Amino acid sequence: MPMPRYEEVTKRAGSLRSLRGLTEAEFQGLLPHFEQAFVTSMHDRTIDGQPRMSRRYSTYDTCPLPTSSDKLLFILTYVKQHPIQEVQGQFFGMSQSHANQWIHVLHPVLNQALADQELPPARTAAVCAAMFETHATDGRATTPLLGMMAPNVRSTARPIPKRNKNNTVARRRVTRSKTSS
Repeated sequence: MPMPRYEEVTKRAGSLRSLRGLTEAEFQGLLPHFEQAFVTSMHDRTIDGQPRMSRRYSTYDTCPLPTSSDKLLFILTYVKQHPIQEVQGQFFGMSQSHANQWIHVLHPVLNQALADQELPPARTAAVCAAMFETHATDGRATTPLLGMMAPNVRSTARPIPKRNKNNTVARRRVTRSKTSS
């Protein structure tokens, strides 16, 4: 199975939005911040998380994620779809252990890139509500990873009946074993 590259994914209409949750413009807006956060992260640490002693980071020819776009595509796919690491690795042409390694490297980089734009992911409902209120009052657009939906009209589907106190539930008979006394 060929590894998905950012250029290939963007050729297919709607693929970027459906798999990663971002439009092309939102992805391109996040990319420079992601690149900067990645360079900063790799300046001090290796991919393995060890302190960098001598060489600076460089992308190898055999790297499964050669460009910043591919790295961002990888981590956004993981964050949005949240597949098991084996599937994520297969999708991007690497082993589960390498997928795990890249996830642990790129997830903090993504969080730093969002924090640099003052768009950190909301961890609680209260933080999410405050973020929406802040964005509504200062006229800024919504965050790229958390879009607002328009109010929906009342559903025409039949409502789910609520539990009625008059309903009884059959009880299961308990049969005692002759060996347990």
